[in-house]
Amino acid sequence: MRALKWTGGIILALLVALALFIAFGLSTLKGPITRAVSDASGRELRIEGAFKPVWTWVHPRFRAEKVSYANPDWASEDYMLQADAVEVSIELLPLLVGRVILPEVHLQRPIINLEIDEQERKNWLLKPDQQDEGKGSRISILALTFDEARLKYDDALREISLESELATYPDGVNFKTKGIYHGLPTTAEGRGGPVLALKDTDDPYPLEASGKVGGTALKAKGTITNVAQLTALDLAIDIRGKTMSELYDVIGIALPETTPYATRGRLVKGDHMLRYEKFTGTVGESDIAGTLQFELGGKRAYMHGAVESKLLNLADLGPLVGTDQPKEEGILPDMPFDSDRWDSIDADVKIVAGSIKRPKQLPLEHLAARIQMRDKVLTLEPFEFGIAGGRIAGTIKMDGQQDPIAGNVYLRVKDLELPKFFPTIKEGQLSIGDINGLIELAGRGDSVGELLGDANGKVGIFLDGGKISRFMMELVAMDIWGVARVKLKGDDSVDIRCAIADFGVKDGMMTTNAFVFDTQVVNVEGTGSVNLKSEEMDVTLNPHPKDRSVASLNSPLYIRGTFGAPKVAPDWKRMGVRGAGAVAMGILSPFLAVLPLMQEGKDKESPCQQLIAEATKSAKQSAAEGKAGVPRPPVTQSKKEEPAAAGRTRQPGPPEAATQ
Repeated sequence: MRALKWTGGIILALLVALALFIAFGLSTLKGPITRAVSDASGRELRIEGAFKPVWTWVHPRFRAEKVSYANPDWASEDYMLQADAVEVSIELLPLLVGRVILPEVHLQRPIINLEIDEQERKNWLLKPDQQDEGKGSRISILALTFDEARLKYDDALREISLESELATYPDGVNFKTKGIYHGLPTTAEGRGGPVLALKDTDDPYPLEASGKVGGTALKAKGTITNVAQLTALDLAIDIRGKTMSELYDVIGIALPETTPYATRGRLVKGDHMLRYEKFTGTVGESDIAGTLQFELGGKRAYMHGAVESKLLNLADLGPLVGTDQPKEEGILPDMPFDSDRWDSIDADVKIVAGSIKRPKQLPLEHLAARIQMRDKVLTLEPFEFGIAGGRIAGTIKMDGQQDPIAGNVYLRVKDLELPKFFPTIKEGQLSIGDINGLIELAGRGDSVGELLGDANGKVGIFLDGGKISRFMMELVAMDIWGVARVKLKGDDSVDIRCAIADFGVKDGMMTTNAFVFDTQVVNVEGTGSVNLKSEEMDVTLNPHPKDRSVASLNSPLYIRGTFGAPKVAPDWKRMGVRGAGAVAMGILSPFLAVLPLMQEGKDKESPCQQLIAEATKSAKQSAAEGKAGVPRPPVTQSKKEEPAAAGRTRQPGPPEAATQ
């Protein structure tokens, strides 16, 4: 007990002695202090005005006037700090263990220049090899106040150059900022709490601010915790801009190209986590809502969450694939994907659109997708579009690790309702039938257009039975009397025996394996190609009316031109000339993409499968006759012959495909 009393007495005596020394002899320390700091840091500290104590009941407080502290030689400005006066309070007990704790630092009319050069040197770090300003620091500033402050921050590596004006008032801190942020013109202004807490605090600091970086505008109101390290955020955020992709320059995370957007929500930051929660807003004319969370601290940020849209405008998807860019010719998207940015983020996000706003002629209904990004590989699985009462669903994968990007598409066409394919055509509403099929493509390219122009694979759709408008079929048959008869008597529906459009795709060239539309009124067979690279078509449709009307023009229809300007015309030279024979199902390749799909159907004995079996059987016979040297009989048509088999041509090919 006596030892404690002696220790307490000694400490009290030392404090009294220190207070007396400060009161009468502090100015004598100005020279030694400036020399000691200059020698220790390698930069000159100058105190050209008075150095004196300031009365306080809590902690010793000192005032130094006309203070300047030099920058290192490499910096662009001469001084890191200049101030009319600096007032500092200090805790005494931590000095006994070598720590300097400054409860408050007040700067009067300071000019502060902070800088990072191209070698990533920071002028506020006193040791050349020091990288972390927080680790091992023996000096702690708990609060900072100032009046009429000017702060300049330059970062040569990240194209940042900002100048701020700050001032403290009894009710808070006001600030204004302008300059360049990541190469974009930037302005900001706002206000914070009355004291700027810098270190060793868990107290939330109130903040209200607004600003603009390039085309991105931001408003925020809430609190931040630990201003220097930003350990926590809780802010109501309102953000808007021309495209979400510009946020890459703001937050360093790649987001997709979009139409102009505006969202508001709550931004929350915790340990290694940033969450934008319960946000709502619009992208173009589409509404969006959801929550996205970013896991930080790994090799790259990891975004996960869900986004929902009650009404998605199809036009707002254009920028995602580059269709919003003006093109001199062609319609396939050609704006390059920026796969270099894909390395900034991994992702797992679900997107659902309840309904789709689209042109009347496009029967799209809803969208659901799970978007995953892993190591620059983008996968949409599952990916589903609701269309014409059915769906197109499957997987889309794009590998950004490869140059150019490697893309793969595998989509199933399932139960699309035929009448919904003609939403703007009155006669089309008499149709009945479900369309099924397959799209399987692989290619290389840095845009949708390039990927399709390089694609290999297959595309096939089929309709296995159903009904369609008689008027539409008479029109396709170019039967003048048939069209007139329907107009006089009224339209009705006719049976569809089978409809197939099947293409093989190689190096962006789609070539018909089969193109047949067989009904009670007319059988239409087609041949030709579609060039996905040049966006040109050369398809011939041969309609063969089954009633052999003398009024049938009996001419092929040519579909030519480009995707943007297709031209459909008959063969004017052949108008009125009777054909030698109708080509029905014999053109079918035995290697159709749709054959396995058709076997999944409900009716294994459907007319469509029967017709394909007949066609491949004819192909087998033709091949056998050719090998045996037997001359092939000429193609003729008997009046008793079934219409679907009329004028069938024979092509070689193995029979196995018919029973796949």
